Amino acid sequence: MKGNIPNVLIASILAESAGQRKFAGFFAHLGTVHSWNLRVLRDQGEISAFFAGKETLDSIDGVIYSGRYDKGIFRTLAALRCPVVVMENESPELRRRKQGLVVIRNDADEIAKAAVRTFLEMGKYKSFAYVGDRQGQEWSRRREEAFAKAVAARTGREVHMYDKAAPSAEADRPRLAEFLNMLEHPAAVLAVNDMRAAEIVAAAKEAQIAVPAKIAVLGIDDDPYVCDSVSPSISSIEPDFHAEGKAAAALLDKMMRSRVPKGTRHLFVGVKRVVLRESTPHLPPAESIVARAREFIEKHATEGIAPTDVAEHLGVSRPLLDLRFRETQRYTVGQLITSTRLGEVARRLRETKLSISSIQELCGFRNANALKNLFKSRYGMSMRDYRRRGSSPA
Repeated sequence: MKGNIPNVLIASILAESAGQRKFAGFFAHLGTVHSWNLRVLRDQGEISAFFAGKETLDSIDGVIYSGRYDKGIFRTLAALRCPVVVMENESPELRRRKQGLVVIRNDADEIAKAAVRTFLEMGKYKSFAYVGDRQGQEWSRRREEAFAKAVAARTGREVHMYDKAAPSAEADRPRLAEFLNMLEHPAAVLAVNDMRAAEIVAAAKEAQIAVPAKIAVLGIDDDPYVCDSVSPSISSIEPDFHAEGKAAAALLDKMMRSRVPKGTRHLFVGVKRVVLRESTPHLPPAESIVARAREFIEKHATEGIAPTDVAEHLGVSRPLLDLRFRETQRYTVGQLITSTRLGEVARRLRETKLSISSIQELCGFRNANALKNLFKSRYGMSMRDYRRRGSSPA
C-alpha cells in the first residue's frame, strides 16, 4: 500500500450500460470510505492487453473484475495474493482459489421469476421459449434453467429451448426465424440479454411474425443503446447492477482491511425493475380485467375458488388483479366471490327445496356458521326466514 491508501485495479466494460451502472455503484461506496489509488481498465481490449502484457501486479492490493471470461486472465486472477472480486463469472480456474475471493452475480432465479410474472401480467400465452447466447456459456445456461423452473412452477408448462444457434448473428437469423415460427402463438420469449432480444426481433420481422401480437419478447440488462435502437423497441429486465457494484467495492474494502483472509464467498443480487417497451403488449386496462374477473366468478364462484384462482385464469398477478379492483370497484375480489356465492344461496332457497346444508355445500361454503352470519348480514334475516318469505327483501 501507499500509506494507508490501497492500490485497486478495476476492470469493467464501460461502453455497456451494465458496466456503467456497476461503476456508479463502486463510487457510491467509495464516497463512504478512504480514497483508493485506482487503475481503471475500461474495455475488453484494454483489459486483455493489460493481462497479456504481464504487467506486475505485486503492487496491487485489490482487484474488481467485471470483464469477459478469458482463461488466461482467470488463471492470473486465481493466482493473485491480493483480494479479488469477480462479477458475473465463475470459472473452473477460480475454484482453485480458496480464500480472498468474492463472486457476485445477478440472481438467475429472481430474473426468471420477474420474466414469468411480467408475461403472465400481459395475457395468456400458448407457449414459452428461451433463446440463449450462441456460445452456450454457463451464465446463459443458468438463466435457461431458472426460466424453465419458474414457468413450470407458475403454469405447469415446458419451455422451448433454442439450441441450434449458428456462430454469427447473420447465419443464425434464418434458424432463429424457423424456431419462432414453430412456436404455438401467441408465444412468450425470454432472451438471455438485450442483444439477443434484438436478434429475435430481427428474425421475427424476416419471418413476418408480428411482435408483440404473435410473440412477446423480453430481454435482460435494460441497455437503452440496444433496446431503443430497434423497432419495436425491447422490453427488458434490469438486474440491480448498481447494487452489485456497491457490494463489490464494499466487500473488497473489507477484505483489504482484514488481517485474517476469508474463504470464498458468493453473493447474488436481485432485480431492480422491468422496463416495458413495444416488444411486449401493453397491460390490459382495468375495466377489461375486472369484466373478465366478474365473468369467471359468476361461472365458478360456487366451486370454492379463491382470488388466486381468478388471477391465474386471467393470466395476471394477484397484486395486479387487486390493484385493478381498487382502482375501479368499491369491493375486493374476495368480497365479489363471497357476494356471488351468497346470491346463489338465495336463489336456491327461493327456487329449490334442497336442504340448507345441501345448499351450503353446493355453493362452496365449508363452514355452516360462517354462512349463517354472512347471509343474515347481507339479507337481514336467517336463511329459513328468507325461504318462508319466498323472495329477497326489497
